[in-house]
Amino acid sequence: MLAALVVAYSAQAAEALPDPTRPPPGVAVPGPTPGIGAAPAGPVLQSVYLSATRRAAIIDGQVVELGGKLGDARLIKVSESEAVLKGPEGMQTLRLFPSVEKRALTPEPAKGARAGVRERRTSKGATKETK
Repeated sequence: MLAALVVAYSAQAAEALPDPTRPPPGVAVPGPTPGIGAAPAGPVLQSVYLSATRRAAIIDGQVVELGGKLGDARLIKVSESEAVLKGPEGMQTLRLFPSVEKRALTPEPAKGARAGVRERRTSKGATKETK
């Protein structure tokens, strides 16, 4: 009998506890972000397999070898970040990370550096500029 009272009391006390992950009152909770959580319009590239003897892609949970078919489309190219399908509607490029754009990195000069001037340390630890 005592155990039943303890269980009933602890269940009631747990219901009264606030959710520690809930934002405080007055803080706006953002709605769903467009494009995130929405169902994709076509096939989804989930992974790629590249080796010296095999190229394959996992598309919508199916392993598709290079040259293999997914529905009416044929897998014609697999790289580290994308797969290309060719079907009756034309070519379709599937990317592993569709929202990531790959760009070339352009080096910036070091902060405070002047064009054509190099700094070097002397044997005594001082800095000397040379051209």
